[in-house]
Amino acid sequence: MSDDPYRQQPAPYGQPAPYGQAEPYGGRPSPTSTAATNSKAIVALCLGFAAPLVGLVFGILALREIKRTGEGGKGFAITGVVLGALLLLVVLAYVGLIVTVLVNLAGSGGQMSGELFAP
Repeated sequence: MSDDPYRQQPAPYGQPAPYGQAEPYGGRPSPTSTAATNSKAIVALCLGFAAPLVGLVFGILALREIKRTGEGGKGFAITGVVLGALLLLVVLAYVGLIVTVLVNLAGSGGQMSGELFAP
C-alpha cells in the first residue's frame, strides 16, 4: 500500500469538507441544495390567472403530490388554488349577473324600463 501525499482525508462527521472535496457518503447536504419544485404547482399558478378552474384542479393535485413526495412548490400550489377559486367565483358572479339581466329582459317583453333608458 503506497502513501499518496496528495490524497485528502475525509472530513470528520459534522465538520465541513475542505474546499474541493465532496462530503463523505451519508454526510449532511450542502446548504445550497434545494428540493425540486413540483411542475404541477407552477402550472397551477400560471393557469390560476388564465383558466381558474384548471388552475384550481392543478393546485389541488400539486398539493397532494407535494405531500407525498416532499417536493418544493407548496406556496405556488396554494397560490394557484386560492387564485383559481377567487377568479372562479368572480366569473360565476359575472355569468350570474348576465343571466339575471337576460331573464329580466325576456320577462319584460324586451322592453327596458327605468330612468336610465327613458327617451
